[in-house]
Amino acid sequence: MTKSPLLAFAIAAAASLVQLGCAVLPEDAAEEPVDADEQAAIMGNGLTLNGLTFNGLTFNALTFNALTFNGLTLNGPAMAALSDPLGRQKLSAIVACALPKGEAIRLNIDGVDRAFEGSVGLAPEWGKPGGACGESCKSWVSACVISRVNYLGQSVPISVRGKDKALATTREEREGYTAREGAYFGDIFATPQKLYACVAPGASQIPRVCGPSIRDCSPIEVLGACDDVCGHELSDGAFDKCRDRSGKMEKGAVTVFLAP
Repeated sequence: MTKSPLLAFAIAAAASLVQLGCAVLPEDAAEEPVDADEQAAIMGNGLTLNGLTFNGLTFNALTFNALTFNGLTLNGPAMAALSDPLGRQKLSAIVACALPKGEAIRLNIDGVDRAFEGSVGLAPEWGKPGGACGESCKSWVSACVISRVNYLGQSVPISVRGKDKALATTREEREGYTAREGAYFGDIFATPQKLYACVAPGASQIPRVCGPSIRDCSPIEVLGACDDVCGHELSDGAFDKCRDRSGKMEKGAVTVFLAP
């Protein structure tokens, strides 16, 4: 059976998690039953609002080492990484951000059938035979995944917005989630990773992602106020493009809103 480039890439990405050791995971990210929804720690069941998701990705699941774009195969180390909940959590986040709702990657891991569900659909072409993840794909998927980090590994609802049709919001969502937190952008596929955030106007901290202080937010680097590092605001309050540490403008920037 021909496997999509997304499947080969994401699983190889997860393989390097074997070297990272253990971390405390949120309770709902524990071992899943046969054919369970692998998105349970990240996505909310029954939510239909396009940008509204549940976050709960841990820092340890976000980071990984030695990621390359060539020669990615379903080898022994790659499959071994998916025996670790951290590896599955990382793959879940990537697939959820890249593929649209209704699409999934299904794998048998240690004798258990698991489904990694799509949800947002920022790079649907990546999951098709012969598909690839170019600069735009990497930028949007990276921003989406970074935005799902939670300092405590807890699952809370967030509204994710940005200048991509997959992130279009409804009036219901905009009215329910009005507390603008900040924007997220970078490149999770680079070596080393480029993980950035900025705080919303009038804010000084991002406790959901950084905990007590943005000064201790590693591996995510907070670059300051979004007004200073991002472009103009869109009609839904999201920031259009943000500048990374090197000065590069990332097209794929997402802005998170919380319920007040």
